[in-house]
Amino acid sequence: MKSESAYGGQMLHGIYGQMAGPGKLRDPLWNTIISPSDIETELLRTKAMRRLHYVRHAGPAALHTQHTSTRLQHTLGVFALIAYLAPDWPELRAAALLHDVGHGPFSHALEGIEGFDHHRRSEEELHAEEIRLILKRGRLHHASVLDLIEGTTASPLRNSEKILHADHLDSWVRSAASFGILPKPAPDLLRGFRLAGPHLEADADTAELTLRLILHEAHYHASPDNIAPVTVLRALTQRLIDAGGLLPSELGSLADDELLTLLRRHPVTAEETDRLLYRPQDLIVVRAGEPAPEHAYRHCLRKLYLALPLVQNGTASASLPSYPQLDELPGLLGEYFVFWKEEEK
Repeated sequence: MKSESAYGGQMLHGIYGQMAGPGKLRDPLWNTIISPSDIETELLRTKAMRRLHYVRHAGPAALHTQHTSTRLQHTLGVFALIAYLAPDWPELRAAALLHDVGHGPFSHALEGIEGFDHHRRSEEELHAEEIRLILKRGRLHHASVLDLIEGTTASPLRNSEKILHADHLDSWVRSAASFGILPKPAPDLLRGFRLAGPHLEADADTAELTLRLILHEAHYHASPDNIAPVTVLRALTQRLIDAGGLLPSELGSLADDELLTLLRRHPVTAEETDRLLYRPQDLIVVRAGEPAPEHAYRHCLRKLYLALPLVQNGTASASLPSYPQLDELPGLLGEYFVFWKEEEK
């Protein structure tokens, strides 16, 4: 018997979750049941969306940690949240599906190289013929979908007010689940949230739990597990471009393994790429001012993702028990240096 999924093709529902009845799918993290529309099915079948299944959500840290989920899994998790919270807002549902479509290989790791910007590339993908025509057939206003993706129009998906939204919520919960630190099942956590206008708000216990996840993610981003592979991969990719092994215009269209293949084949990057893949424990990370060799790679951590949850009943987030720990986070920002441990002779 053939099995069709919301993406089209046979057995593709396996990357999403369990079938939950005819035309319905169950998200494996949030345990919500979704009925994708025909237009949403078409969007999920596009090449641009399928590529996200081959892009790691955690970037190059996925090469040596258990945070190995993909951008498509995250995208579908965000879609599950939006379909649960705002099921009758078709532009928002489409925006949830398309919000990460511009990410390059290894997600945020290569942002800024040769001017690459995933926000600009997302806009280009939405204007590309395949997606543009699908939105037109669905009578979905292109500019409205883009405004929702960028947070210009505040919604449960995104906002410009540094208030918790579905995109970050899925990221933090997915990351915590990958690292085994999620203190309660994601569906139980979700029940603590509700919509307050265009924003999510949580009861005090859920807000506190979410804040602890936010703090954990901030420390993870500033950890050697994240900084070391990001720094080396950026340096190797720039070296590959400088050597003519990759055109800057092609960077954003690659999947992770396609970039790794190029890096492993080119003589100026092959040896160090293999070391990154098979000896990541040899990487050392220090703060600026600590001893480091002259050839160390420089990494500047400029921002952390700190969209905080609104608390129900007008309770100030500053009253949450973990709130004072936010004062420690600016100390994580700044310059780091990454270098390889000297090999024993």
